[in-house]
Amino acid sequence: MADKYGIVTGASRGLGEAIAEELAREGYNVIITYNGNAAKAEAVKARLEKAFGVRVETFKLAVQNEEEIIVFRKWAEERMGKDLHVLVNNAGIYANVPSDKIESKVFCDIIDVNVKGTFFMNRHFVDLMIANHFGKIINLCSAVGLRAAPGSIAYASSKFAVRGMTQAMALDLGQYNIQVNAIAPGAHKTDMYWDAVKTDPVLMETRTKSCPLQRAGEVTEMCHLVRYFLASDFITGQVVSPNGGTTMV
Repeated sequence: MADKYGIVTGASRGLGEAIAEELAREGYNVIITYNGNAAKAEAVKARLEKAFGVRVETFKLAVQNEEEIIVFRKWAEERMGKDLHVLVNNAGIYANVPSDKIESKVFCDIIDVNVKGTFFMNRHFVDLMIANHFGKIINLCSAVGLRAAPGSIAYASSKFAVRGMTQAMALDLGQYNIQVNAIAPGAHKTDMYWDAVKTDPVLMETRTKSCPLQRAGEVTEMCHLVRYFLASDFITGQVVSPNGGTTMV
């Protein structure tokens, strides 16, 4: 699969890094985007190239900026060609603020990154998959995109939107042999999770204990779903939530 490549947004750390590693392990050349930490992105690039012998490129990108995505699209095609097989929209931001206290800017920032950013990436790259009559798109949703939690008005709103976007895209793009699915994780030990623990340790402990499995998930456990979506050609429009049973209680 030397001529195939995948793009993972927000992949300089956490879940995005783990997903990029999964693609590299499967033999894909990978483009990873980052928004702030160039050194960390370069470290991920070096590690994956050494471990898996694939080609990895990095690009600084604010996914909420459509003009930047247009530039990125041209840059990516110049380096990797037109054989885009996998697009993983992982970049996202989070805030835990009650509905009566959240500021409009915080709400809009989360919508801009999580919803508009996902839409812009899909809109400006899907034509490559249409031309190839093949492609797999994985959007990152959340368990709170299935059932909201206290303090999640902005984040839940954004992830409910991503869930709807995933299903609508699956309906529109199936005719081109493009599968569009979403992963809706519960609490996993990502950087975003540890940031939330620092901000409100009591809340995060309560949420973890409310999970039937009594723990947060490991990042590697979530990546099993990535492998599953890569391997399947007859799964589309699905939102799968590895959450330890949280949404049942």
